[in-house]
Amino acid sequence: MKLQTLVVSAAAVALLASTAVTAKPVGIVKGVMKVAGISRNQDNKATIDPAFAKTSRPCPPFCINPTNPFAPAKVETVTELDMIHAARDVANGDKTLLVVDARTPGWVKKGSIPHSINVPYTKLNSKALAKDPMAVVDILTGKFGVKDLDGVLDFTNAKTIYNFCNGAWCGQSPASIRALLAIGYPESKIKYYRGGINAWKALGLTTK
Repeated sequence: MKLQTLVVSAAAVALLASTAVTAKPVGIVKGVMKVAGISRNQDNKATIDPAFAKTSRPCPPFCINPTNPFAPAKVETVTELDMIHAARDVANGDKTLLVVDARTPGWVKKGSIPHSINVPYTKLNSKALAKDPMAVVDILTGKFGVKDLDGVLDFTNAKTIYNFCNGAWCGQSPASIRALLAIGYPESKIKYYRGGINAWKALGLTTK
């Protein structure tokens, strides 16, 4: 019995050693394995998060967003690398920008981009703006660097917002961005990560 256990243990060790040898490193880009605590899953056999395995969510409301859904407003659509660099800058103390998860808290609990903050789209969209504009202003002044000068919003020191939600079919961050544009937030200070957490997790990137 003991001999059989030893043989099984030896086989298991050999299998692990073989896996370690054949596994190839998964970098962010060539020569870069980690940025501000963000890396990619090193398991070469890892698969997509089941939460994003569904391919056919009903449209509407889960319709595919165009690359530039805010035209003619010049809101830049950004990539994973842009989001990683923004997260790095936030981690390094840059106060001029924010990475903003516009999803509802239930989704955020399943994993978000490191160094991001959660501002649910339910608190920053056209309905919220119509129902309680001062609550929206409180978000702008409390988190986004906007100043309220006796009812006039000053965007001089407004932060550059990297806004995201669940992916190309998700309307949560677009709803927040449209509210920001409606209230006068500078187009140049709004970035839209269209791929969202769907694409982020598909690349095996770190979540918090």
